[in-house]
Amino acid sequence: MKRIRRAKLRKLTPPKVIARNEVGNTEFAGFPLDHYSYSSFTKFSTNPLMFKVNYLNGDQIETTSSPTNVIGKAVHKALGAYLGGEETPPPSDEGEAIKFGHSAGIDYLKGYSDGFIEYNDRIKNRAKLDEKFAFAFFGYIKESNLKKNIKEILLVEKMLQHKVEVDGKVLPIPLKGSADLVYRDLEDRIIIWDHKFTERFSNPDAIDGAKLIQAATNYLLVHAELNEAPHAMVFTEYKITENQDKSPQIREYWIVFDQHPLVFQFFYRFYEDITNALLGRQVYVPNLYAIFDREVAILAYIHRLDVDEERDKAFKKLKVDNITDFLKKKIEKDGAMKRYLETVSQKFISAKTLNYKAMTVEERIKMKLAEHGLSVDFHSKVVGCSVVQYRFEPSIGLKMSKIESYVKDIEQVVEVSGIRILAPIPDTGLVGFEVPNKERTYPATAPNVRGYEIPVGVDLLGEALYLDLREAPHVLIAGATGSGKSVCMTNIIKNALSLPKSQVHLIDPKMVELAPFAKEAASYNHDPKMILDLLKELVDGMNARYAKMQEAGVRNIKDFKRTMPYQFVFIDEFADLIMTSRQLKARSKAKNSANKIIAREAKKLDPTLARKKMKEIQTDVEEVTEFSCEDLLMLLAQKGRAAGIHIVMATQRPSVDVINGSIKANFPTRIAFRTSTAIDSQVIIDQAGAEKLLGKGDMLLLDPSRIGLQRLQGFNA
Repeated sequence: MKRIRRAKLRKLTPPKVIARNEVGNTEFAGFPLDHYSYSSFTKFSTNPLMFKVNYLNGDQIETTSSPTNVIGKAVHKALGAYLGGEETPPPSDEGEAIKFGHSAGIDYLKGYSDGFIEYNDRIKNRAKLDEKFAFAFFGYIKESNLKKNIKEILLVEKMLQHKVEVDGKVLPIPLKGSADLVYRDLEDRIIIWDHKFTERFSNPDAIDGAKLIQAATNYLLVHAELNEAPHAMVFTEYKITENQDKSPQIREYWIVFDQHPLVFQFFYRFYEDITNALLGRQVYVPNLYAIFDREVAILAYIHRLDVDEERDKAFKKLKVDNITDFLKKKIEKDGAMKRYLETVSQKFISAKTLNYKAMTVEERIKMKLAEHGLSVDFHSKVVGCSVVQYRFEPSIGLKMSKIESYVKDIEQVVEVSGIRILAPIPDTGLVGFEVPNKERTYPATAPNVRGYEIPVGVDLLGEALYLDLREAPHVLIAGATGSGKSVCMTNIIKNALSLPKSQVHLIDPKMVELAPFAKEAASYNHDPKMILDLLKELVDGMNARYAKMQEAGVRNIKDFKRTMPYQFVFIDEFADLIMTSRQLKARSKAKNSANKIIAREAKKLDPTLARKKMKEIQTDVEEVTEFSCEDLLMLLAQKGRAAGIHIVMATQRPSVDVINGSIKANFPTRIAFRTSTAIDSQVIIDQAGAEKLLGKGDMLLLDPSRIGLQRLQGFNA
């Protein structure tokens, strides 16, 4: 399906609208909707799931409503009857017409089951509901004094549907909807009137996206129906809870169409984006009821400042370099929009006038992002040993990748390096900024093990996080010198030695790191030949265990009734071991090739001497073609879990030639301490971030049993 073309709109507003007679969507065959309405627009924006249920599947689900909502529907019904929107016209006498409307509202309430009303502390029962209905209906008629301004009633609650042409461009999807009241006023202007019943008034100075969409939809439908442009839409709010100060219960919010170009600018982009979304395009559609810094966000959306190319072009045209100055100039150029200038200025201060020194950290982060047009709202903060995590709720439609790209700007304004951005924080809709503490605290020594669960460190909340070595099933630890890697390894070994029914094997190529535990361990090995022999023994033992499990008809060591001790293999400086193993393997291959050459030459000797020589060579060849340490480790990593053999290995050189794809696939649990570069971090945990850690036990844990990376502070040795 093709993309809906962006409308090239005239600068003059309101637009010229013509009703089109053709039926259906001739431009988009197979489009899932036959029309748009204000309710479908808002449903798509605020609740895509129910939009699909209601408008695509055609299913209507009966749900409960608040008393205020029920009262609003009843008063609408009553006003429709009072104004002549029912089949039976109202009496000509005003008093009788009011009674007629009241009776229609009461009948509506009688047909509304209590089972579908969510009564609350303010409206507890049916009697209170009827009382509030009467208060709202009679009060609305009295305070609005509606009929005094009406020269002629044109439409009352009439359902309209039109495919419209706007300024010479046909909107491909028809519009459908009804206005509460359309009348010609005493100045011969067409007014669209909307009744709203609420518990609190709206902010009159706010740009309300939902009202803009409703106003534009009604304008286009009424214009097409009457072939005349409406002058204004009036949203009349009536507060159903009585004001204690006896101030008016009613407020009017006017949108005069020829003074509000943003009504149509916002509608056209919204219409275009929803159409493209339903055509399967990846587009941004804002939530009309959940836009933070609403005035700024809606103006930015109207002017397409979320589209990089459009923003750059617009900035260049007005000779500005930030979104604040751009919006100010736009508003200053448009007289009708100057009422919003103060609101925008208060919420979105120009970067040139900001005093970051006087702000809190959360204010600095919020304002720095705002400079770049990224709107977030501060939510909370969590203070940890090493960092404080500042949590923000992003505006709807904000791309997480854009936030991550501004880490340097955040570091500059907060005046702290090493900030890590979580966009989003796992299992939340929040964005996190981890700012290092100037004065770090450290947890005490590690708590005791819980069964086979070993404490690794504490999280941001100070809670100890445990790791079950049996479920890991293999652990890779990496980090630069001084990062805390060795201390972490030491703590895990100490705890592993205390585990019941288990054996600990230590592989220590450097001969010094793991030596303090040599006496307590089942084996301690540092010589390459000793290490090779141990790994061979472990592989043979693993195969023997598999044979016993097969005989017993079980799949793993947990189901095996006879006791088999868990075996934990700790390897320090894995990179050194692997490089040594590869060198030995390369020499073995060279020696093997040389032996083959000698064997060919030996055949030319005396037969008796040749046989003797061949026997010597054959023995030598068999010795050098055995598995290397790397091969044996991979066998253990691939098959060891079910047999109760688990590996924990550490390295300070996480290069791609050592930590290859096979290693990463078989070592899903990884602990990253501070690395020298972002590339090293990528090798360990598949993403950058470890290079920003603070050292001395500050770590990132990648655990397949948990979502996302866990930031922890390791325990003291």
